[in-house]
Amino acid sequence: MAGLPPRSAPFTAPKGGLARTLRRSAPLLVMLTALSACASPERKAYNAALEQARTDPGLCEPERYSASGAYQPLISQAWQKAHSTAGADAQNNAIPEGTTPVMTVSNLAPTPALNIPPYSQRACHMTVQAPGQAPETGFLTVVYYTHNGKVDTSLARWNSDSSISQYYDELKAKLRSGVDMNNPTLKACMEHYPAIDPKSVAPAMQQAAVSLRAMLVRRCLANHAALQNLYQDMYFIHR
Repeated sequence: MAGLPPRSAPFTAPKGGLARTLRRSAPLLVMLTALSACASPERKAYNAALEQARTDPGLCEPERYSASGAYQPLISQAWQKAHSTAGADAQNNAIPEGTTPVMTVSNLAPTPALNIPPYSQRACHMTVQAPGQAPETGFLTVVYYTHNGKVDTSLARWNSDSSISQYYDELKAKLRSGVDMNNPTLKACMEHYPAIDPKSVAPAMQQAAVSLRAMLVRRCLANHAALQNLYQDMYFIHR
């Protein structure tokens, strides 16, 4: 957030959400970590870039994405997985060594980081071009799940602006057709986390704000349900 990314989001990961994405990716990433001692130079460079990207203030600086830059492995593998027929989230969607394209990266712009423990993510909006392919604009997002004070799972994702727009259009259609907007709890949660003024920020940040607001509203609803159950339990216990 994939992320919370112009129309964007990736502060929330499309097609399944951040938590589901991390769960799907965890088995493969844990296995790769266990085999890190015998990992290839390409795999080691990718893992080192993921670790560095979590705190690097220069995450969105162009020189980091040159052919020999630290983050070239991230964008090349993330872009290739996003265009794979297996899908970016497929557990078996490993990229064969030596097959990742060298990406040309331009027009980099940072987006606000998202940190909702134990999840965190950072993203850069950019234009990328693989050899022989048309340029594509979107977000490179690095996502982390921290457990017991250590990074347990990390991954890099590429989401084009067009795929993000499609995701949000589909999501809004589902909301319009399947959500009871008169639910008093939902109304209260939405009032607590109001929408931003759409004229006040760029389209990219509007979509990021939509993602983050949706996440907070869902958490508000979950907390309310948990509290309601707790009060019911206490009532029957003390009758």
